[in-house]
Amino acid sequence: MQPIANRMLNYLQPQMYAKFTMLANQKGCVNLGQGFPNFPSPQMLRDALSEEAQTESLQYTMTSGHPKLLNSASKFFEQQIGCKVNVDKEIMVSSGAQAVLSCVMQGVLNPGDEVILFDPAFDLYRPMIEFQGAKHIGVPIIPKKLNNKQEIIKRYRNGKFQYSQDDDWELDFNYLEKVINKKTKLLLLNSPMNPIGKVFSTEEYNQLADILDKHPQVVVCEDAAYHHITFGKYQPFNYPRCITHPRLKDKTVCVTSAGKMYSATGLRIGFAVGNEEIIKGIKAAQTYHIFCLNPVIQTATARCLDQTIDGKYFQSVKNLYEEQANMLLKGLVDSRLNMNYWVPQGGYFVVTDISEIQIPEKYFNDNGVRLTRDFAFAYYMINEFGVVCIPCSPYYENKALGQNYVRWAFCKTSETIQDAINRLK
Repeated sequence: MQPIANRMLNYLQPQMYAKFTMLANQKGCVNLGQGFPNFPSPQMLRDALSEEAQTESLQYTMTSGHPKLLNSASKFFEQQIGCKVNVDKEIMVSSGAQAVLSCVMQGVLNPGDEVILFDPAFDLYRPMIEFQGAKHIGVPIIPKKLNNKQEIIKRYRNGKFQYSQDDDWELDFNYLEKVINKKTKLLLLNSPMNPIGKVFSTEEYNQLADILDKHPQVVVCEDAAYHHITFGKYQPFNYPRCITHPRLKDKTVCVTSAGKMYSATGLRIGFAVGNEEIIKGIKAAQTYHIFCLNPVIQTATARCLDQTIDGKYFQSVKNLYEEQANMLLKGLVDSRLNMNYWVPQGGYFVVTDISEIQIPEKYFNDNGVRLTRDFAFAYYMINEFGVVCIPCSPYYENKALGQNYVRWAFCKTSETIQDAINRLK
């Protein structure tokens, strides 16, 4: 007897993040792999959790979310994003952005539907799509150029690397037009992107709208988990977005994370905001998924949203992460590793190209299985440098496209980043 569903058989092993974090702990490595902050969450969140635990009811709350949280989130999104939300019809809350995305998949997809992803796409998306009996199609985003050490350092001024559109990652719109069809039900994009830190431009959204005008059945899911961490000319929450684009907003559901916003990834509060007709199915999925959330965590999050609605807290968060991104990128450029680099526009991560690095052959073998270059490089880093990074091939439909890229997390303290930089010198 096979007690495990066939669709789960490919996912029985620990996720690569858990595997590399375990190795980091075992070998005493600096962990720049998994994207969680290793500094304290804001005291206001701890205070809110403590105080709400003493007074808030511990009974079931509304399936779509606690009224206090729905109201606070709606006001916050209107103030910061310019997105007016009907509390009763256009917003729901679930147990983190991952659970929201799961509800989106359950609420929107039928077996046989197709979902378009922009690769590199967060590796969580593909299993969720498969679990609904749907098919994922990867449309690659390709860098215009590689920047070696000499080229990238020219853009380092006053402690910051200057972003340039000349080396942006470009979406292949011609390929998108080829693969989108009457079976396409959902288009899922992430901006700022994990792992490459790309922010889609207004011009790109205009092109996307032109294509989707021909395919009115397609729902857009905007994963905006990092919408408060944007660099350069972009401000927190205020950058080109599907949910505010005049031609895309009515077909968009926007997914965000309070855990990311307050540097508390264990908080597990996520939001979906969008058209009533889309949210309706997502709410229904939530009812039969987790039913409702912990009320104390919801009301504590509501208090934090109320306290930070003026945006000052998030400006300080943006400044912190931009400093850490520049610190890490400068350290990687100065390291003994001969890589190619890009300047992220937001998010938690820097991606580098490792195509010119010689990796010892022994790291390509994993119990008789031949590894791709990115995995071999990651094991090389762990064993000979004591630093953890994440391979990027799992973010691609065509794994070969990602085998020369690795991801480094800068959502860490300066001490942690400096320790990694010292080991790579």
